Amino acid sequence: MKRLSLHKIRDMALSSGRSVYNTAQLSNLIDRNYSTSSVYLTRLWKQELAKRLTRGKISFIDNDFVIASQLVEPSYISLSSALLFHDAIQQIPRNVQSVTPTNSITYHDLALEYHKIPPELMFGFERHDLGGSYCFVATIEKALLDGFYLNYFSLKDVKEIGEEKKFNRMLPQLEKFSGKGKLKLLEAIK
Repeated sequence: MKRLSLHKIRDMALSSGRSVYNTAQLSNLIDRNYSTSSVYLTRLWKQELAKRLTRGKISFIDNDFVIASQLVEPSYISLSSALLFHDAIQQIPRNVQSVTPTNSITYHDLALEYHKIPPELMFGFERHDLGGSYCFVATIEKALLDGFYLNYFSLKDVKEIGEEKKFNRMLPQLEKFSGKGKLKLLEAIK
């Protein structure tokens, strides 16, 4: 099998639209076995053609929102980071904040934090194209509801920031949610 150049691998990755890869994903992209792909992955960041995020994960672009959205999957950017993305607030949070149905985790070196929410609350986000790749970002209303659910925002914050926004389109989805905090969330949108 013909050896691939590191520049060709980077170009293949960037043209795919995805920017963050683990070893298995890189293996699928370049059609090589796992151990060979692991070597390529290491060479890519050592040659500074990619940024090493964590062990076994690299990124071909340096955009925090794209990295946050693709590093932990499924996840989407929410809370203050989503509000900043939509220009609903001016204050820049210390970390890019995302939510996920998997365990909460913070990557201090990358300034990324993930908060666990129930899988039934994984709605209300949209795909945005950034720098030749993509990220998933909560709508303003959903970012406020996620923050209220996680006790990140008070009801006053939700009503203050979201006073012009309509929460009606989230009502049918919240009606289906039967988990802890349902009444609290319904209180916030009515």
